[in-house]
Amino acid sequence: MLWRPHHLIQARTSFDFLGKRRLALVASTLINVLSLAGVFIFGLNFGIDFEGGIAIQVRAKQGTIHLEELRSTVGALHVGEVSLQEFGDASTALIRVQRQEGGTQCVANADNVLKRRAGNGWAVKPGATGTGDVEFTAPSALDAVGWRDAVSRVGLTVQERQLPRGSVNVAKVEMTPEQRAEWCQQVAIKLVEDTIGDKYELRGTESVGPKIGDELMRNGILAIVATLAAIAIYVWFRFEWQFGVGALVALLHDVISTVGLFVVLRLDFSLTALAALLTIAGYSINDTVVIFDRVRENMRRYKKMGLIELLNFSINETLARTLMTSGTMFVAVLALVLFGGPVLYSFSIAMLWGVFVGTYSSIWIASATLVYLNLRPEQLRQGEEKAEKAKA
Repeated sequence: MLWRPHHLIQARTSFDFLGKRRLALVASTLINVLSLAGVFIFGLNFGIDFEGGIAIQVRAKQGTIHLEELRSTVGALHVGEVSLQEFGDASTALIRVQRQEGGTQCVANADNVLKRRAGNGWAVKPGATGTGDVEFTAPSALDAVGWRDAVSRVGLTVQERQLPRGSVNVAKVEMTPEQRAEWCQQVAIKLVEDTIGDKYELRGTESVGPKIGDELMRNGILAIVATLAAIAIYVWFRFEWQFGVGALVALLHDVISTVGLFVVLRLDFSLTALAALLTIAGYSINDTVVIFDRVRENMRRYKKMGLIELLNFSINETLARTLMTSGTMFVAVLALVLFGGPVLYSFSIAMLWGVFVGTYSSIWIASATLVYLNLRPEQLRQGEEKAEKAKA
């Protein structure tokens, strides 16, 4: 008895993909318009990389770092977004905390820190609305030296000249909202130190300002634009200009729709997200080039076949390969979604969407664009035949 291989996908399919091109283009245009509208109306949920924040390097006093336990402990401190990763070795970690806004939560955190470091009789509360002022209350009257020591426990040093000269138990420190926001970075560091200090020691801290975040965003956008342009130029020279335009339209569709996914699901948009966008572009163009290459081969082989029929025939010929590649990729990325943890969650979800949308755009966007650009197989074949004769 002869063994016969099992085919998950029928070898010769005859689906009319291009017959649904108008519906696909309308749906894709709507998705992309809504994605762009969502970015302008609701905005992206920028992570620490772009918003700025605090980087705290800690080392376990004994044994190795337990990232999940540490993430849970720091995440419960009400200091905003927190991300952790091993740093150098298994006993050292880098904690990144989002930039503090200087609101009432920051003042509440300062109150918590001061009580831990100076005693329960202390209190911190915000000053008048619209200012960055902070009011301190001591359990007993203090002179200037006592107040300087007290406020230094929560990171205040530049405002010492504003402290009262006499012995009082209430002192107001005048600050602008911007100054209080800067002070809140120090409050967050001290709160983290107090909370994990029994198991971990701080090895260093660094503040990531919003200017650095703006520079990273600008460079990331330039990287995406340069990648899309380079891919389109490659396809243009590899095939014809119509193919280059079709590939660029498909890539823009994939990138914009993925950005819309970040808006809808409120996923953290960080450098990892930019890496996902570039990876999706690379995966999408791989599928597109496979289909385009088969289209070009069939244009030489079937000289009397119409463009739409030829495109459908080429897509069906590569369908088994496309679905098997996408299915394998989907399973691998699904494992990342389920077991990759919170650090890779945004990247994994974006890649899972990218597998689907990259396959879809290669069939319905890139190929359909060739129809609307009025690609004429006869003219293309004539040009190739002239080139072959010239070589002969």
